[in-house]
Amino acid sequence: MNVLESVKAILNIGDSEDTTLEVYLEMAKQEICAWVFGAELEELPSWVEPIQVMAVVTGWNQRGAEGETYQTVDGRTHSFSHPTMIEYIHNNAPSHAKLL
Repeated sequence: MNVLESVKAILNIGDSEDTTLEVYLEMAKQEICAWVFGAELEELPSWVEPIQVMAVVTGWNQRGAEGETYQTVDGRTHSFSHPTMIEYIHNNAPSHAKLL
């Protein structure tokens, strides 16, 4: 199962969202490359793919709530562990500086 299929399975969504998910995956890849490796890579190593997948899931689940750390709707409050996909990556992937 590739990363796109993994994201779709977790989110339980069909092929109609492939283009949007591919944008999220590319954004996550770029951030992981910069944060973890300090360089661009053609392909991410398999050990960081779960981080990429869950970063995209985090970003997808917060669509429309960008910039919020919590929200209240009809008396129910929702708070986010990671306010952004990028923060998820920074909190779950080792930084390039730490690897040096």
